[in-house]
Amino acid sequence: MKKILVITFSSLLSLMSYLTHAGNKNMNIEEVLSTYEQALNASDTSQIMQLYSKSPVFMPQHAPAQEGRTAIEGAYNYVFSNIKLNVKFTTYEIEVLGDTAWARTSSAGKTKVLANNAIIEEGNNELFVFKMENGEWKIHRYLFATTTPAK
Repeated sequence: MKKILVITFSSLLSLMSYLTHAGNKNMNIEEVLSTYEQALNASDTSQIMQLYSKSPVFMPQHAPAQEGRTAIEGAYNYVFSNIKLNVKFTTYEIEVLGDTAWARTSSAGKTKVLANNAIIEEGNNELFVFKMENGEWKIHRYLFATTTPAK
């Protein structure tokens, strides 16, 4: 009986450790998403690039996929030279599968067009794919599509 109890207790500890670790992984992804939101709103390309993996792909709506860090950095610099974002992200789900994870989010807020100072409503659905690199979650693939089509 003692042997069964010890094995059961050991199994319970292993399960608790796994669940705690999985929860920490989700928390880290939530932190990455929060940092990304803050960097977008600050037009901070440098901070955003710290969140991306070594070989990322960014798939913005109405534009070709941007492959690699140099292309993605250029894309963000272009975006920030044309608009100023003020958005809030909502996370609906995060799924972790080993060293890969994904998150489904939406964002909503306002965009200021810098050329004419026009303010427009902004809204998107987003899909982030993450890769674990050196113990940290990094954005590996990012895709978004508007929820507020142009009028």
